[in-house]
Amino acid sequence: MRASQTEMRGVLESVLRKFGVPIRYAFAYGSGVYKQTGYGTESKPMVDLIFGVSHADHWHALNIARNRKHYSFMGTLGANAVAFVQDRMGAGVYYNPFVEVDGVLIKYGVVSMDTLSSDLLNWDSLYLAGRMHKPTLTLRRDPLMRISKQVNLTHAVRAALLMLPKNFTAQELFQAIAALSFAGDFRMKIGGENPRKVHNIVEAQMPLFKSRYGSIIEGLPNLEYIGEDFLQQDMSPQARAGMLRKMPNNFYDRLIRQGRKAGIKLPPGLGAERVNSEKLVAVDNISQIATKAVESIVARPALTQSIKGILSSGVSKSISYMYAKNNKYRSNKLA
Repeated sequence: MRASQTEMRGVLESVLRKFGVPIRYAFAYGSGVYKQTGYGTESKPMVDLIFGVSHADHWHALNIARNRKHYSFMGTLGANAVAFVQDRMGAGVYYNPFVEVDGVLIKYGVVSMDTLSSDLLNWDSLYLAGRMHKPTLTLRRDPLMRISKQVNLTHAVRAALLMLPKNFTAQELFQAIAALSFAGDFRMKIGGENPRKVHNIVEAQMPLFKSRYGSIIEGLPNLEYIGEDFLQQDMSPQARAGMLRKMPNNFYDRLIRQGRKAGIKLPPGLGAERVNSEKLVAVDNISQIATKAVESIVARPALTQSIKGILSSGVSKSISYMYAKNNKYRSNKLA
């Protein structure tokens, strides 16, 4: 697996060099990089890339000058228009799909470093933070991203623990983590995504998940291994409430909102944080409440980002992309 990663990294680093524009941070993700159950050997998915850049308008100006064919009609409107669509619509990412570089078919998303870092730390949209919960292949490193990435992964474990019982398997933990970014995503309901995607990702990538989360699991005081691939969490209200208070404010606020909708009496104010967190973790349906909180973060950015894809990709490419996704959906329903 490591040999395969090294080979893929070499290929994709070569692809990045062909752009001829400054890319501050970059990673690859998805089925084009890491094997997922359900893909045959003859299938060669498009490789998904994310480019973190310092200034979106300047970056797009350089990229349009060098790589105009990557863009839809938006390229004719200029870099400022592209950057506006990137930052003001969806989750702050601008994708160019179906781009072939040195025989490699890629879809690359451009995001400002500030937007990326904020999503990792604060779970603004969980759009990129959620993708980075799964195994990714780093192509360009940035020292400031290292801490943000680790914080995001720790948030993911804590959120998953709220949705799991006292005892569970490592695979159940990783499936709960991988499912976070799909919660509330309308594509899972309309056939725009493979309904077995979470299972397929985790089943095929267990060693990568263990490597990615091993040090975090060992470092959390409320979580421990009780056997090979079996874990146990501290279910005391104090431990779980303390864990909850370390989650991003956006998640906590939405959890409070969902708790009130479920009929839990939670007083307002910062001073009530300790009491409210202990009340929330003590209810029997905390798993469902936490899931709804995540869905409320994911739903709108996922929808608006997909709508934005019609602008950034063009109508024909958008139809081709959704057709390919729907084929995966139908083939898995028939399997």
